[in-house]
Amino acid sequence: MALDFSTLRKKMVLGPDHHQFQLIKPVSNSPIGQVWHAYDLSTGEDEDSRDRVALEIVNPNLLKDKQTLEQFKSQVSRASRLDFKHLAKIHGYFQSREGWLFVAMEPISTRSLARILIEDGYKQLSAEKARVILSQVALTLDYSARQKISHGDLTPWNVIITHEVGVKLVNVAFRQPLLHALQSNGHRVLNSEYHAPEAFSPAPLPLSADIFSFACLIYLLFAGRAPFSPEVPQNERKPEELSPPALFNDEQWQLLLTAFSEQPGDRPESAQELLKKLFPPGVALPGDAPNTKSSAARDKKPQARPENRAAQAANNKAEQPQRKGGMLISSLLGITLSFGAGVGLGYMLAGNEYRGHEQQLVDQLVKVQNLLDQPPSIDSKIALSREFATLRELSNDQALLAQIGDRVDNYSVRLTRDPINNRPSATDGDNDGALVRRTGEVFKDEIIPGVFGPNMVIVPKGRFQMGDLDRNGDDNELPVHVVNIKKSFALSQKEITFGEYDLFALSTGRPLPDDQGWGRGNRPVINISWNDANAYAYWIRQQTGQPYRLPSEAEWEYSARAGSSTQFWWGNEIGTNNAACDDCGSAFDGQQTAPTGSFEPNPFGLYDMNGNVYEWVSDCYNESYDQAPTDGASWDVGLCNYRVMRGGSWYDIPRLIRSASRYRHPPNAVRNTWGFRVALDLDSD
Repeated sequence: MALDFSTLRKKMVLGPDHHQFQLIKPVSNSPIGQVWHAYDLSTGEDEDSRDRVALEIVNPNLLKDKQTLEQFKSQVSRASRLDFKHLAKIHGYFQSREGWLFVAMEPISTRSLARILIEDGYKQLSAEKARVILSQVALTLDYSARQKISHGDLTPWNVIITHEVGVKLVNVAFRQPLLHALQSNGHRVLNSEYHAPEAFSPAPLPLSADIFSFACLIYLLFAGRAPFSPEVPQNERKPEELSPPALFNDEQWQLLLTAFSEQPGDRPESAQELLKKLFPPGVALPGDAPNTKSSAARDKKPQARPENRAAQAANNKAEQPQRKGGMLISSLLGITLSFGAGVGLGYMLAGNEYRGHEQQLVDQLVKVQNLLDQPPSIDSKIALSREFATLRELSNDQALLAQIGDRVDNYSVRLTRDPINNRPSATDGDNDGALVRRTGEVFKDEIIPGVFGPNMVIVPKGRFQMGDLDRNGDDNELPVHVVNIKKSFALSQKEITFGEYDLFALSTGRPLPDDQGWGRGNRPVINISWNDANAYAYWIRQQTGQPYRLPSEAEWEYSARAGSSTQFWWGNEIGTNNAACDDCGSAFDGQQTAPTGSFEPNPFGLYDMNGNVYEWVSDCYNESYDQAPTDGASWDVGLCNYRVMRGGSWYDIPRLIRSASRYRHPPNAVRNTWGFRVALDLDSD
C-alpha cells in the first residue's frame, strides 16, 4: 500500500516497536516531507512526563533510489553526533511498521529568521542585531566544519531565533541527498537562491558550500533581499552584477564577492574569518552613527585633576540615585532586547553588546509615560502608538508591557462600531445582542480619534466548493474541495485605498508607495508587498483593539464567489464593464487601476473582488489543494517563502481574474498590479 501524507493524523503512533512517537500537530509541509511535533513515548508514562520532539517525515518518493536512501541514513547518523548549543540536536532516524522513514530531532517552536523578516520587516533588524545573528551562525558553521560536516541547506528558513541561546540551526546535513533527489525528479530545489553552484551536483558537498550560503545570508540582512532569484538558473547567476548593500564600502563588497566565487577553493576558509574581515573589531558597523564610540570608550572616564576631585565626587554622588533607578527600571523591563517574537536572552548571551540598552529602555519608558500624561489628540495618539511599539521591541517583560498596554488601549475613548448601511438578507439574520449581523451590513472602526478605518462588510457563514469548478484553470486550483466557513466574518468592502494606506504610512514613518502618477485618494493602493499589507492590518489591530488581519485564501474565494459557482460572480462570460482587466470592456483595461467601487458589487456587497488589483491573502503557497484546510483557516504550512494572491488585475487577461484563479510571489516583492484588503474576526455567532 502506497504511503500517503493525508493518512497522518494527530495522536497517530509512528516508529519501530522499541521506540515509538505519538503525533501532536503538523508544523510545516514541503516537497521534502512533513514536519510534526510529537511525544517520545519511550520517555514517560503520560504527556506531562514525555519529551517532545520534532519529526521530519520524509516524502517516500525521494527515497526510492537505494543510493539516496543510504546517503540519507549516513548523513543523519553523522549529524546525530554533533553537540553544540546553536545546533538543534538530531536524535537519529526511525522507520515505522507502515514504512514511514523519519528523523527525530529537538523541537524548536520559535520563529525562523525568514519569518521574522517577513512578518516584522527588515527595518526592525539593526546592523548590530544582524552582526550578532551572523556571529552565532558563523560559530556554528565552523564547529560543523571541524567535524567535517557541511550543513548543506543553510537558508533563513533553517536559522531559528530562540529565547534561550539566540540562533539555532536546524536540518543540518541530512537534507543534502533529499534535495538532490528532488532535483532528479524534475522539481526545483527549495530555497535554491541560497545554495552554492556545487549544491546542484550529486557530488558530495565541499565544506565551503556553507560559506557561499553564509554570504547569501549576509547579503540578505544588509541588502534587504536575497542576492539571487530562485527563478534564475544557477549557471546564469552573475554575482559581480549584484547591487552592493547600500551601507557597504567597496572593500567590504569586494570581500563578500570572494565568498560568492564559483570556485569553492577561492572562498574564505571559515565563516568567522569572513565576518571578522567584513566587520573588524572596534570599527563601526554599517548603519551605526559615524561618531559612535565603542563600549570601552563610553565606559572610560577622564581622570579628575586634584582641584576637580571634590566636584567630581559630588557629581558621582548625584548620579547614584539615577543609576539605581535605572537599574530598577531595567530590571523590571527584563534588560533583554526583544526582536519580533523574541530573541531576548539569546542576544544577551552573545556578549556585552547590550549594556547600552539599559538606558535606552529607561528613556523609552519615560517617552511613553510623558505621552500618556498628555490630553488625547490625533497627534499624541499616533505618537503614543509609535513609541509604545518601540518599547515593545526593547522589552520582553510581558507583565510590564501588559500593564502599560492597558493604559495605551484606554488612552482615548474608542467609538463603537458605526453601522452606515444596513442591507439585511434572508441568508443571515443572526443577532448576538452586541452587534446585529446581517449579510452585507457595513460598519467601520475608529483608528485614531475622529478618524475611521475601511468600511467592513459582514460576510455570512456557509459552505462552498473551492477550486476550479469548470476546468478552465491551472493545476494549483485542484482538487476541488468543500470548505465550511463556520463563523461569519467581516471583509473590507473595497480594496484598501491610497488614502487609507497613506494615513498608516505617515503615522508609522513608512515610505509612501508609488502611485505611478495615476492618483491616490480612493484608488486602490499599489506597489504593496505582503509584508506591507500585514503591517497595515497589524497597525489597525493595535489602534482599534479589534482582530484585523489578512483574509485566508478560502475566505477570499468564498467572498468572491458570493454564492456563485461560475467563473465570475456575475456568470461565465466576462461581459462588459464588470471589472478592470485587459479585456473587460472598461475605460481602465490594460492601462491603470480604477478607483475603488467603479463597478457593481457582488451579492455580498463587496467591490472589485475580480480584477483591478491582485490581493494578498495570509496563506503560504502550496502547489495544489491536497490536504488544504476545510474550515476556512489560513494554510500556514507549505512554501512559505511565497504568499498567495488572488483576484487578478487591470493588466491581466480575463482567465486570470476568475474567482478560482490563484498565484504566488515572494512576500517582500511589489508591483503596480498588487494591493490587498483586510478581514476581521467577529465576536460570536
